[in-house]
Amino acid sequence: MGNLGFDVLSEMVKFRAGNSSAFESAGDSSLNYYNIWVNSAYRQLCTQKNVLGLKKMLYFPQLFTSTTRTTTDGTAYVSVPADCLYITEVFDTTNGRKLDWIPWKKYIEYTDRTTAASEGDPTEWNRRGGNVYLHSTPGTTGDTITIHYKKLVPDLSGTGVSLIGAEWDDVIVELATYKMFTWLHEYDKSKIVRETFLEMAAGVADIYHAEEADGEFSVGPSPSYMPGR
Repeated sequence: MGNLGFDVLSEMVKFRAGNSSAFESAGDSSLNYYNIWVNSAYRQLCTQKNVLGLKKMLYFPQLFTSTTRTTTDGTAYVSVPADCLYITEVFDTTNGRKLDWIPWKKYIEYTDRTTAASEGDPTEWNRRGGNVYLHSTPGTTGDTITIHYKKLVPDLSGTGVSLIGAEWDDVIVELATYKMFTWLHEYDKSKIVRETFLEMAAGVADIYHAEEADGEFSVGPSPSYMPGR
C-alpha cells in the first residue's frame, strides 16, 4: 500500500502550483481540483498498460485478486465482481479445472446452451456485461467458480492511501501535476513534468519483475552470484 495519504498527495500538487488556493473551491460546486487531479492520475496509472508513452508495461501485483461464485442448475452465468477491471482466469474449483476463454461469437453459436440435456460441468467462459457466461451451462447447483481478476481502484479520500506500493506515491504526484499544467494550458511546464514522470515511472516499472528470477524460466545466474557484486 501507499505511504502518503490522499490529503498529503493533494497538498504536494498544490505546492507545485505555488500553494495557490484558487483550485480548492473552483466554481459553484466548490470542486477541489487538486483532489480531482490526484485521483485521475491514480486511476490512469492503475488502469492503463502504459501512460504518456512510457515504453514499459505497468504491473501492480497488489491489484490482482480473486473471488468465488456459486453455480445454479440451468443458469448459464455467474456475476462479475463489482470492482473488476478485467478477468485473468476462471477456474472451476469444485471440479479442479481451468476454464478456457472463448469469443462471444463462439459462445452464442452453441445451440445447446438452453438444453437441459446438455447441461454439465463448464469448460469455457466469456465475459459479457455484468456476467461471466459459462459453457456448458452448469447442471449442478452449488459448484464453486473462482474468478481471478484485476481490480478497479476506488477514488482516494481523506487520509486514505493508494492500494499500490509506496514507491509510486511520488509518481502519482508527478502525473497529477502534469494533468494540472495541461489543464491550465501551461504546456511548457507540462512538457518538463512529463519527462520527469517518464523517468520516475521507468525507474520503478520493472521492480516486481525481479521476482521472476526465482522462476524456472529464468536464464543465466542470479546477479547476486556475479563476480564483483
